[in-house]
Amino acid sequence: MTKAATPRRVVHHTTVVERRFDAVPARVFAAWADAAERVKWDWPGEDWELAELKQTFRVGGRESARFGPKGHPDFWNDGRYLDIVANVRIVSAGTMHEGEARISATLCTIEFHADGAGTRLAVTDQSAFLDGRESPKERRSGWGTIFDRLEKYLASTQEKHDERGR
Repeated sequence: MTKAATPRRVVHHTTVVERRFDAVPARVFAAWADAAERVKWDWPGEDWELAELKQTFRVGGRESARFGPKGHPDFWNDGRYLDIVANVRIVSAGTMHEGEARISATLCTIEFHADGAGTRLAVTDQSAFLDGRESPKERRSGWGTIFDRLEKYLASTQEKHDERGR
């Protein structure tokens, strides 16, 4: 008789992160939609880097990225865009990997809400965390860092826009 395989553990969790940005929804949406902009701010760790980003930003299009600690971008994701409504929402589904190991599968909804002269951005991340390789706490922290970077990026591009407009 063979020994039964050890069951693999799956943790299901929904993370919702909201933040207000001092830019209109069209500007915040553009920062997500344009790969040339995303490479400047979209990675989840303080001392991390985004080594590669490929995206075909359309419904049915794909996205893949490789990222991680500087010099060791061992994490990568692969996903597909399920729904895109310009300046309103982006829905995608995909998997995240560390090396060859799949560590999570996620359905992600990003919503852009007008809020005065700015935008309230809401991310709903519904994930299955696989085999204890990632946790909901780490995911929330990653989104917080991504939002911090996005906020700085939008502020820097707004300052350049204001200078050109003078």
